[in-house]
Amino acid sequence: MQTQLSVITGDLVNSRQLDTANYITGLNALLNRLQQAKLIQRFEIFRGDSFQAVAEPQSGLLLAAYIRIALKAMDAGQWDARIAVGLGDGQAQAAGYASAFVNSGHALDSLEKNCRLALKNDHAETNTIVSDLLPMLDHVIGRLSQAEAQIVQARMFAATNLEVAEKLHKAASTVSATLKRAAYEEIMRFIHAINRIT
Repeated sequence: MQTQLSVITGDLVNSRQLDTANYITGLNALLNRLQQAKLIQRFEIFRGDSFQAVAEPQSGLLLAAYIRIALKAMDAGQWDARIAVGLGDGQAQAAGYASAFVNSGHALDSLEKNCRLALKNDHAETNTIVSDLLPMLDHVIGRLSQAEAQIVQARMFAATNLEVAEKLHKAASTVSATLKRAAYEEIMRFIHAINRIT
């Protein structure tokens, strides 16, 4: 049986106009934390502003959303990334790369200007449905303010809102109101729904 995995490939938006060195430092720290938490298996940063990470298949879209939200939490006015998730086999075929890597690369290359999230697996029919749905998730993430992104990021892997309030030294009511305004529950439901069809 072949190993299934997700490959998350991304690159910084408008990197030539930003402080790329600062971004790379922040991105490296973020990916290191995800690896230490065993949420990603391995990662690399290449070509200055591009990155790739490998994770469990059911975690790919969640981690892609998390990375974008975390970048916005660092600097919502400037930092964002185009991110594609490839789902598929983890073992290379005789002719070349494993399908998860190929799917991730193709999905990133085919991203349209109005959407910064993509997901592709080995099933064309599913890919058509997902490509029609993902712009909604992209739109919600793209509209987050820095303060909203900070709270949503903290909540994504926390057990409760209270845990987030204590960690960020904020009132529980502030956390709850911000998560509601940021559509946190809808983001998570959307991700889980996409996971069920892919």
